[in-house]
Amino acid sequence: MKKPEFNDEFAKTKLREHKTFGGKTVEIMYGAKDENGNPVSPRDGVEDGHGTWSGIVVNGDDYRMFVWKHSAAEDGNVEYGTDFKEDALGQMESDVLKKWDLAKKAEKLAREGAGTEEDMKALQDEFAKLTVWDVPTEKTYTKRFEAAVAEFGPKMEAYKKNAEEKKNIVDQAKELLNSENFKNARASLNELKNKLYEVGSAGSDKDDEFRAAIREVENTLRDKQRDFYANLDANRQKAAAKKEEIIADTKKLLADVSNYKDTNVKLNALFDAWKEAGSAGHETDEKLWSDFNTLRQEFFDARSKFYEDRRAQWKQSIDAKEKLIAEAKEIGASNDYSKANTERMKELDKQWKQAGYSGKDRNDALWDEFTSAKEVFWSGKKAQFTKAVEEDVKKAEAAVEKMKKEIEDLEYKKEVAANPAMEKDAENEIYIKKSQLLDKEKTVEDLKKKIAE
Repeated sequence: MKKPEFNDEFAKTKLREHKTFGGKTVEIMYGAKDENGNPVSPRDGVEDGHGTWSGIVVNGDDYRMFVWKHSAAEDGNVEYGTDFKEDALGQMESDVLKKWDLAKKAEKLAREGAGTEEDMKALQDEFAKLTVWDVPTEKTYTKRFEAAVAEFGPKMEAYKKNAEEKKNIVDQAKELLNSENFKNARASLNELKNKLYEVGSAGSDKDDEFRAAIREVENTLRDKQRDFYANLDANRQKAAAKKEEIIADTKKLLADVSNYKDTNVKLNALFDAWKEAGSAGHETDEKLWSDFNTLRQEFFDARSKFYEDRRAQWKQSIDAKEKLIAEAKEIGASNDYSKANTERMKELDKQWKQAGYSGKDRNDALWDEFTSAKEVFWSGKKAQFTKAVEEDVKKAEAAVEKMKKEIEDLEYKKEVAANPAMEKDAENEIYIKKSQLLDKEKTVEDLKKKIAE
């Protein structure tokens, strides 16, 4: 707004620099009159009927009114430019200073990573609640605050990424505490320290934590090294005793090997124990290692020979079985189901068992192929047998029918016999025929069972 024009040559204007908001306060006194009603210069603390307009210079000719107490000639009413009435200047100062403080806190969060997204959101919420006064210093603080908020997100991502990388470095450093080679461990730790310092910031607090963690590893490693050398002789004796025990266990393990796979697992475990046993001193270590490694090499040589022999046995078994399969296929394809071929097929089964195991990759497949080849022969033989039996059944059934007809004729002959002697002869023949019929019916039943089998 523009400053009011009061058309009073005696009006007084007071301007004061105000650093808090970066502008000036303004107070205009006007409309004073003496006891005779003539215009005069207004004075503070004097009842001369003057009015007072107060506010701030925002920018150039742009003003903001806080309070306007009209002159007595204007009825002396009071107007307010803000909801804060007489407290407007104080409230403005308070809001501007709070925005300055919030801008600094936001910058610290963005710069140092010493907070969370929730912390920044809380600052934004607090900033948004403050009144906008549109004064120069406030605008500067607002820009700083907004820039810090914009910077915070990407920086937080960078902080998180750097924190993960630094944590990985610290974890690697902690693993060095398990090392018994202090020279190598110290060299590796120095490399990790350099890597840690090369990684960008993870936030000031986190950076301090990671540096402290590396220092703690360094101090602990130094203490372990000091303790180790202080007890070097005792440690070497302990390591030598442990390695001698491992050698004894290895001899016992390899004395009678029945399963090379399981034994290899146990031997590897003994080797791991050997590596963990520590140093027994250069000369002692070389002697003990020679003893231990000789046992290991003897086992590896024996294992290699075992597997080589087994592969040869499998190859021999495979070759033998492939020949048996070929012969079974040849016999099956001949359609010759003679006694000689039948006996040979049975002999093939015996020779298959004698051929032994062919290894897990081929054994089952070879068996399936052999079984299929045999099935061709045995199925054909059964079909031939069934056909022959069916023909026997037909012949036997025809004989049964014939006997039944003969029995009927004899029974008629008995009925018309001319004398008792002829009747007795017919009765005897009927008895014999029925006995023969039962035998033939039993034959038919047996033959049918063979077909069903």
